[in-house]
Amino acid sequence: MDRAKAKKMRNIRVIATNIFMSISVVAIVFVLMLVAMGFTFNESGGLEQAGLAQIVSHPSGANVEIDGNNQMSRTEFSKMLSSGTHNIRISKPGYDTWVKNLKVDAGLLTRVEWVRLFPKKFESQDTLSFNNLQNATFSADRKHLIVQEKDSNSLKYIDIQSDNPHVNELSLNDCLSTKDKLDSKGNLSFIAWNEDNSKVIAKWTVGEKSSWHLINLDHPDHSINLSQEYELNFSSILIANDSATKIWTLEKGNLHLIDLNSHNVSDTIASNIEKIANNKNTVSFVNKDTDKYHLNIFKEGEQDYTELASLDNATDDTIIRLAMGTYWSEEWLAYSVGQQLKIISGKYPNYDKDKKPSLEEKYDSKMDFLPQLASVNANQRILVLSGDNKLLSYDFETKEKYDVELSGPLTNINWLDNYIIWQTIDNKIVARDFDGDNRREIIPSVDNPFPTVISENNKYLYYFDITETESVTEGADSPSDADPTTNTENTLKYTLKRQKLEI
Repeated sequence: MDRAKAKKMRNIRVIATNIFMSISVVAIVFVLMLVAMGFTFNESGGLEQAGLAQIVSHPSGANVEIDGNNQMSRTEFSKMLSSGTHNIRISKPGYDTWVKNLKVDAGLLTRVEWVRLFPKKFESQDTLSFNNLQNATFSADRKHLIVQEKDSNSLKYIDIQSDNPHVNELSLNDCLSTKDKLDSKGNLSFIAWNEDNSKVIAKWTVGEKSSWHLINLDHPDHSINLSQEYELNFSSILIANDSATKIWTLEKGNLHLIDLNSHNVSDTIASNIEKIANNKNTVSFVNKDTDKYHLNIFKEGEQDYTELASLDNATDDTIIRLAMGTYWSEEWLAYSVGQQLKIISGKYPNYDKDKKPSLEEKYDSKMDFLPQLASVNANQRILVLSGDNKLLSYDFETKEKYDVELSGPLTNINWLDNYIIWQTIDNKIVARDFDGDNRREIIPSVDNPFPTVISENNKYLYYFDITETESVTEGADSPSDADPTTNTENTLKYTLKRQKLEI
């Protein structure tokens, strides 16, 4: 046997084996990369890229049906789907059904976090009662409720997470921190909550006189009467940091930043301001210079503000709306001038530092209505504008815009949770997803102007209802003793009711 020839053949086999193994490894890695990127073979045998759909529902464990095909897995649910529109049906025994035509983009994650199933059988429970309810507001995190009753010298601060809501009485004198004698017939308007919802900006109004306050809900005696402390006639106040130790203020059209810890009021940042919005330590505003309106942005600590746009079409009669936020790491700003809506996002510019545009235009289109209201949901993913009987919503994750026809006009944009909007129509509470889908009557009969909300732990749907009206006559021991010629006053009893959302 020729040893040299045998050795040569063995080397050839080794080389061939190594080449084959290398090609196999490369092919396997390539296939795995395609699978990871969502590529699959379609019915025609062609290669196409799919997208990942992720669906979260409340309650969880719901059945998922996609394009008429029942899925083995339950929510929370994830599946690779071909790009395009798919019909999604989410259902669970004892609950209503949620339906949506979901658009899936190739190679992208489409997250649906707002699936809400309501019990088919409506069963309400009475929790607390209030006399002559004057004002009520739920915290932004949907964990607490503040209630003001007419002629009461206290506020009720209520934990709505627990099975037995805890009521904490807060002295109105402490909350308002006033040196003047308290007139309990005033009215509180709650303007904004800080990040952990331990403080709230409120406006106290008695007749035509108003004062602004920072109410400390954990320690009411640490509350600050801002109007009295700084002797300024505020027209607007915005919270500038998580702890609410800094605030943006508008006073006679002049913008200031106030540090409550150091008691420092900044010099005037800008004047002649018509509209203002903020995203914590960054503020945007529209001001008038001679005959023109300008959109500007200013960051705390910088020398001056940066002009973003000249609003050439704006006049003194033009309705302007402003909103700001951050979704994931993307900062955004939306503004409407009349019916024209523009949305820009990216990174807010720094004064005299950014050499290239740091905010890119994402949306620019004319709405078919004049927006009267604007709102942003809690995680700043959804922007909503409404006017007449119409609503426009914009999703900063998918960059999708939705036009919604309403049954009646909104007096306010009310969030039931992070993604569902509610309104009262014919004494019924009607809810719909921010994109207009899944319109449902969730409370069949109610008579009140006060808010409705789902608690943050998703256990309860809370709402108010008038449960009793009693006429009380001055000087009478009971309604039956009343002299019809004397003055009578109606006492309205409101009950805070709730419905269990998990059966």
